[in-house]
Amino acid sequence: MQHRGHRIAAVGDYDSILPFQAIGLRQFAIDDPDDENRLREILLDLINKRFAICFMTEDLCRRYEQMIDDLTCDNMLSVISIPTLKYSTGYGASQIRNWVEKAVGIDIFANK
Repeated sequence: MQHRGHRIAAVGDYDSILPFQAIGLRQFAIDDPDDENRLREILLDLINKRFAICFMTEDLCRRYEQMIDDLTCDNMLSVISIPTLKYSTGYGASQIRNWVEKAVGIDIFANK
């Protein structure tokens, strides 16, 4: 059977990405958030294997924002920030708000 659709991955600490296994996403655990090389290897692997979406914990997205942008700017892979199991900084929501504002031209999430 031919594979249809695009693959989706989850990247972050083990506890935060484990629930994604229940819906069939491929998980890539990063035990040490300071391990930039491990994250780079994972992202390059996702790009080479033509993954379309990568849900990544906020702490990693925030820390390695420039590297993620550099690696994904010319590729199909979209990285979407998600909160960790323990906390949320609001970084992911802020990121989505900025994307929508750029696309639409106004902040549709602004409080009136």
